[in-house]
Amino acid sequence: METRDIAIRAAFTALVFIATAVIPPLPIAASGGYLNFGDTAVYITALLFGSYTGAFAGGVGSALADLFLGFGAFAPVTLIVKGTEGFVVGYLGKSAGTTTRIIALALGGVVLVAGYFVFEVAMFGYPAAIGEVPFNMLQFAVGAMIAIAVVRTVESRLNIDTTDDGPRP
Repeated sequence: METRDIAIRAAFTALVFIATAVIPPLPIAASGGYLNFGDTAVYITALLFGSYTGAFAGGVGSALADLFLGFGAFAPVTLIVKGTEGFVVGYLGKSAGTTTRIIALALGGVVLVAGYFVFEVAMFGYPAAIGEVPFNMLQFAVGAMIAIAVVRTVESRLNIDTTDDGPRP
């Protein structure tokens, strides 16, 4: 892995953390979770820099935010769910057209909603888990809309190298 890749992953992991923990999260009473803008940063990272950076920044940045905000019980699940979400969006949406990116984001949203739903059913029961679904869907939808606009703007205005962050030959 090149120094550039390490720096990008560190910077975007910090961005995910900030978007999740520093921009004031809104508590959700059903499970004690919270609504945040972290998915926006996960999606932007994944669409610009691909699956590996999306997975790392999404999983680690979001899990660290859970720990920082006192939601330690969510951190291991968040690491897996947000990491998978970032990987899926980056794998399918990196260097793709708008339609493919929307599909990639929708599949990332399915990972988000389904992943937390399964965890919340196990931890809090079905009624609490169902109560979270609309909030997770809202978090996905807002994040996806903002990410599409930001990525489109970044790609059209800046000449940056966002080549796939996978293994190099």
